Amino acid sequence: MQSFLAELRTQRWDDHRYYHHSRINQSLHLVSAFSFLVAYVMMFKDPVSAALIGWLVSMVTRQSGHFFFEPKGYDEANHVTHEHKEAIKVGYT
Repeated sequence: MQSFLAELRTQRWDDHRYYHHSRINQSLHLVSAFSFLVAYVMMFKDPVSAALIGWLVSMVTRQSGHFFFEPKGYDEANHVTHEHKEAIKVGYT
């Protein structure tokens, strides 16, 4: 269990330091987080609307920030290439 938690900490740290440089992406993550909160509240009143908000607003906003606004070149802040970041991306290892 300890090794699993250590691996999870490493993956979360890699995700934050490698994929959240763009202010636009950070702003879209904030919008996504608020949308998820709205979806959680709506879940008790209207589960279908909550699911639509969760997927169509929250997830699209969050993932489009990564896809369109994160720089794809050499990462000066962390001194790694884009290929290195892609090789260790969460969900692909």
